[in-house]
Amino acid sequence: MNDHRDDLLLIQDDLTFAAEESAETVLKCASGDAWKVVIADDDEEVHSLTRLVLSDYTFEGRSLNFISAFSGKETVKVMREHPDTAMLLLDVVMEKDNAGLETVKVIRDELDNHFVRIVLRTGQPGQAPEQDVVSAYDINDYKAKTELTAQKLSTTVTSALRSYRDLRTIERNRQGMESVNGLCRDLYRCTRTEDLARQALAGLVDLFHSSGRSEDVSSLFSLRDGEHDVVLASSGRFEGADGCPLDEIVTAELKERMQNAFREGDESSDEFGYYCLLRSQPGRSVRLIVECPGGMDVQERDLVGVYMANVRTAYDNILLNRELLETQREMIFTLSEVVESRSKETANHVKRVGRMARRLGELAGLDDDDVRLLELAAPLHDIGKIGIPDSVLLKPGPFTPEERTVMQSHAAIGRDIFRNSNRPLFQVAGRISYHHHEKWDGSGYPNKLMGEDIHIHGRIVAIVDVFDALAHERVYKPAMPIQECLEYIKGQSGRHFDPALVDLFLTNSEEFLAVIAELHDQCEPVPVDTDHVLLEV
Repeated sequence: MNDHRDDLLLIQDDLTFAAEESAETVLKCASGDAWKVVIADDDEEVHSLTRLVLSDYTFEGRSLNFISAFSGKETVKVMREHPDTAMLLLDVVMEKDNAGLETVKVIRDELDNHFVRIVLRTGQPGQAPEQDVVSAYDINDYKAKTELTAQKLSTTVTSALRSYRDLRTIERNRQGMESVNGLCRDLYRCTRTEDLARQALAGLVDLFHSSGRSEDVSSLFSLRDGEHDVVLASSGRFEGADGCPLDEIVTAELKERMQNAFREGDESSDEFGYYCLLRSQPGRSVRLIVECPGGMDVQERDLVGVYMANVRTAYDNILLNRELLETQREMIFTLSEVVESRSKETANHVKRVGRMARRLGELAGLDDDDVRLLELAAPLHDIGKIGIPDSVLLKPGPFTPEERTVMQSHAAIGRDIFRNSNRPLFQVAGRISYHHHEKWDGSGYPNKLMGEDIHIHGRIVAIVDVFDALAHERVYKPAMPIQECLEYIKGQSGRHFDPALVDLFLTNSEEFLAVIAELHDQCEPVPVDTDHVLLEV
């Protein structure tokens, strides 16, 4: 507050104005495109002078949007309503001698706004000595009003806006990286390429949303396998294209841009968008296309680059896990086949048991991880036979009581093989080995367990193992006709087998017969049309 004209903002010597002219020179521009500058002073002439001097000012192509406040209390209200204010030109003395200083405290501590650049202006420097104020208050500049010529005011504003811009860029980068870190956790949970595609696009939408651009961004994630390129996930203007051939979705112009981009490398961007190619085995790759009207700015490009590096790693992990899984599956089948070959049973028996166990597990409501483990572990159900002598294992006729005891010991041997393993797969395999010869009515072995005391894995494998054994030739018996096999399973409901599982098996028997047809033994004919052998439950 100052009644002396000399203490007001000084302008260039050759600039003259009248009070009525200042109203016409007030800058009007859209706040969304301009830097917000709050003028806080109880003297209206200071507002007019500031607006006039900076009427043609621009920084990085953006003009200024002035907001006026005439007291400390009003300044706090304005700052609360406009937290994106870039600069505050704040008078020290307004309704109170220290109104400006109290306002600084409220803005920094209560409103928690540490981005706005506060330039303290005073006409009475003696009431607020510069050294004391700068030390005690979180301000960014201190100016006596008599110092601020038009040129110096412009320089002060430029310095403040540049600082504000840099702080916002740092904060935006921090938030962007925080967002990327959170999104990447979801990427690494994906176990299938299809899931990764959907998660990657959802993550990109979130990233662009943080920069206010999600509505005009469109993206595609496609899988190329040989000559076929199919869309796995889509968003924006491409939404709904999942499952469609990529060539049917992209325009000739976009296709040309993609070709040009991928000629430059596996990752590229232009004024239309971003393109990324993730390669795997020969002839197989995935493509990510992001359309951004006007292209991406540097920060968006950097964030997307970091995110896509994680997508690439997540994809590599999926491929590696798939390779490990296939290797594990092959080792399990090989080991199972070695055991089955000793008892003159075919290799496809264990594959059929695994496939049918998975499907029955799905019908029984087991979760995805459980049925996956069940499919892998079920082929090892008779692994304990490796410890049974050939004289017993290969005997074509009935067992003596002693031989039967030896034969039944394979359940415990199978459990003991996996006893010391902490791997979920081998724990399931040991459980199946030990439980799949138990019977629902308690007449099974080795422990005569009854009902649900038998683990559901064992109950499931018991049904599919017996069904497959009945339907195929063994050293001790010929193959039974399919219809009789189904009748046998039905007849053992509540005795040998879990009644609920039997109902599921028979209701969906065509699915299990399809497995037998697909994985039939090479030495036997393909089973007859399954439509004629379905059993009514």
